[in-house]
Amino acid sequence: MNSTEPQAPSTVLTTTKIYPPILAGGLLLVTLALHFMLPEERAVGWGQVIGLLFVVFGAGVSCFAAAIFQARDTTKNPYGEPAAFVVQPPYTWTRNPMYLGLTTALFGLALFFSSIVMLAGPAVFFAVIDRIVIPREEETMERLFGKDYLDYTNRVRRWI
Repeated sequence: MNSTEPQAPSTVLTTTKIYPPILAGGLLLVTLALHFMLPEERAVGWGQVIGLLFVVFGAGVSCFAAAIFQARDTTKNPYGEPAAFVVQPPYTWTRNPMYLGLTTALFGLALFFSSIVMLAGPAVFFAVIDRIVIPREEETMERLFGKDYLDYTNRVRRWI
């Protein structure tokens, strides 16, 4: 095999199905449990206010983007076949507003709880979604929508 040829991802990564809301919820529960198990100072201040703003913004973006998919009668399942190619805000400034919203909400919860350990949640979520889930979705979108999707990827960033 020529070293310049792309190699296929491992079978485990291509057969494992990761559902982003379940991943986000699981990471939240694990990091929240760790937060309360570890001795950290618990204080209320501006960090909580800023954290809540991140949570509200992230949840709002994610829910709004999901509602657009619902209105277009297309799947939110990352392993489903999309019925429509959605290109309206917030999909004009990020290709993945639902994932960006979940990442932002997890980050906001880490700020709210002033927890270093909870920062692992959005970091792990971002890495798993970016490296495992999104590439599979992008392959599906390119297969179904071809040049229109490729043009879109040149105009709009994957995250922000």
